[in-house]
Amino acid sequence: MIKAIIFDCFGVLTADKWHEFRLGLPEDQQPEASDLNHQYCRGIITKDDFLAAVTELTGRDAAFTRELVDNEDSKNYRLLEYIRELKQQYKIGLLSNVATPWITDTFLTAEEQALFDTFVFSYEVRLTKPDRRIFQLAAERLDVQTGECVFVDDIARYAQAARDAGMQAVAYENFPQTQADIIKILDK
Repeated sequence: MIKAIIFDCFGVLTADKWHEFRLGLPEDQQPEASDLNHQYCRGIITKDDFLAAVTELTGRDAAFTRELVDNEDSKNYRLLEYIRELKQQYKIGLLSNVATPWITDTFLTAEEQALFDTFVFSYEVRLTKPDRRIFQLAAERLDVQTGECVFVDDIARYAQAARDAGMQAVAYENFPQTQADIIKILDK
């Protein structure tokens, strides 16, 4: 029985400009860009080091890469309203590969933050998706088993990693599809 639903932030609660940018890079640059992002999200390298490395790797203008990382993405208000409904019956978590406290300091209002029973941020726990331990930690913080969780992420390999950790998962494409997929899982 499902007791908790855990959401990613970037690309789910927001548009993920970094992900779109990385996928637009030449194939040979994508792995290094991903590695740099994971180092930044784990707090291994600073924001300035991350920006400099991405600028050097891609040859893009430094102002462009800073804008890419600093951009405040738009909120997915339909999903936040749906989370409000789900909160009446399920524990709700937010699990994100993020390098700063931007989500709680800037992005989500206090009222929106209250929708979540726990936050698991990579920079705080020094783990990033797809490491199975970050999914296990999210379940532990919600006081449920991984098999009692649904995880929602826009990156298919992270959704698969959640499945590998014992969760059910939904690969977010858009709100109607995600809502329908969550309902199918909850109705089982």
